[in-house]
Amino acid sequence: MLGNLFAQTADSISQVVVFVGIDDKYAPKRSVLDVNEIEATKKSVISELRQDGYWLASFDSVRMDSDTLKVFGYQGRSFDDVEISIVDAEDMINNLTRFPKIKSNKISSPEQIESEIERLLDYLEMNGYPFATFFMDSSSMIDDKLWVQLRLDIGSKITYDSLVVNPAGLVKPVFLSKYLGLDFGENYDERDLAQVEDKIQHLPFLSLEKVSTSFQLKKARVEMDLIHRKVNYFDGILGLVPGQDGEGVEVTGELDLSISNLFQSGKKVEVNWKKLEPGAQQLHAAYLHPILLGSPLDFYFSLDQIRQDTIYSNRSLQFAFDYRPSRSVSMRMSYENLLGNELDDRSGASGDFDIDYYGLSIDWYKLDQLYNPKSGFQTQWSINIGKKSVTNTGTPIPESTQYRLRATLEYYKKISARSVLYLASKNGVIFNDYLYLNDLFRLGGLKTIRGFNELEFFASRYALINLEWRYYVDTNSYLVAFYDQSFLSYEILSGSFSDQPSGLGAGMQFNTDQGNFKILYGLGKRDGASFSFASSKIHFGYTAIF
Repeated sequence: MLGNLFAQTADSISQVVVFVGIDDKYAPKRSVLDVNEIEATKKSVISELRQDGYWLASFDSVRMDSDTLKVFGYQGRSFDDVEISIVDAEDMINNLTRFPKIKSNKISSPEQIESEIERLLDYLEMNGYPFATFFMDSSSMIDDKLWVQLRLDIGSKITYDSLVVNPAGLVKPVFLSKYLGLDFGENYDERDLAQVEDKIQHLPFLSLEKVSTSFQLKKARVEMDLIHRKVNYFDGILGLVPGQDGEGVEVTGELDLSISNLFQSGKKVEVNWKKLEPGAQQLHAAYLHPILLGSPLDFYFSLDQIRQDTIYSNRSLQFAFDYRPSRSVSMRMSYENLLGNELDDRSGASGDFDIDYYGLSIDWYKLDQLYNPKSGFQTQWSINIGKKSVTNTGTPIPESTQYRLRATLEYYKKISARSVLYLASKNGVIFNDYLYLNDLFRLGGLKTIRGFNELEFFASRYALINLEWRYYVDTNSYLVAFYDQSFLSYEILSGSFSDQPSGLGAGMQFNTDQGNFKILYGLGKRDGASFSFASSKIHFGYTAIF
């Protein structure tokens, strides 16, 4: 109608418009509007009327009178009470678990009706009915109350049928469907697909290119195009040196092995062995089994062994379960048995003990990307409480409770197109009245205080700040300048120690398709000393990936 009227007055851009039947409070009696402004004004007026309780308000006709366009509306009466019901759906709703009730007492505007409908549709989409729709059936006035009846077209119930992975052979569909919550035969849930991209990010050996869903015969078929990422690595070096007693030879060196997605099922194995000097060596072995028995829990096992010359030898055995309650939070519940053995420590600093630790750790992050982030933050908190038994001492030491707490906060700030500022605070403390040297944290080297030997320092309390400026030459390769500042101390049965070592230096990290290369040059400084090139350290690392 309006189109015909304006077609007749094509030479006129605007038209004198009069709104009839609507209070001046909501619509001006006389305006000069073009056709688009008329339609917008009508929608605005109806919206405002319904907000004020005039639920039946509408515009029903227009008429051209001389040079004026009259728009006729119906304002009707206002209603304070509105009741919504779903007709002919009782049996259908009873078959659904915990179908939400309509909150009619909170409805005072059309937007709230739409909100209620969206809430009901969200429930249906999460319970296997992605094609459900509501439409208006009828409305009536009873005892000064407006009753609105909705009719539900629930559509077909959809269940997951199959998951197709492209390219084939990259990962087993059975494992991936369990990991993503797309279990065969389970109800289709829109939330599952909304979380796919985030969950795939937590699988370091995969990246998601595309995901699509098709429906046929009440079944949902999910297809994913994935890209394999090289994360497995193997690196090692061996050497022969004269034995400690001057007789024979000893093998020294380092071996790093990490294999992800073992048997195409997300399992992971890590082995790290290090013996950089005779008499001292470290061993770390770990196994991760995701989606244990189809549950949302990942199972983790690790074995750590460290021998410090002829002073002591420690063995740690840990079992843990990992759980991810949300996309940005992960939790770990753990049990660890730490066995300390004094070898030939004539100073009395080391001891023989056995500790059963029970722990909880939480990791919370908000990063632009999980791997090599450039903005955002990440924080980890852990607490371990254990019963400690000390043996082989001249003076009996009672069983005691030992506490081990650690907290880390990492912050990334992109300050230009290629520059990133990295700031980290790492802290830890161990509480017990009967501490030995082999109870303590070990720090120093490439991952903590650069400019010093690996694991050079012992501490029962530490606070460490790492500051880096990174200049990216490509997506994952950068030049770096760094400064590390630490505050270390311990109090053990044989004495105490404190220091404030710091490190300063620069280096570079380059990532290629064949491997990762890192080299850093660092100067270290202890309390009462200054930075010296004579004691500088070069931290070098290369890892071949496949």
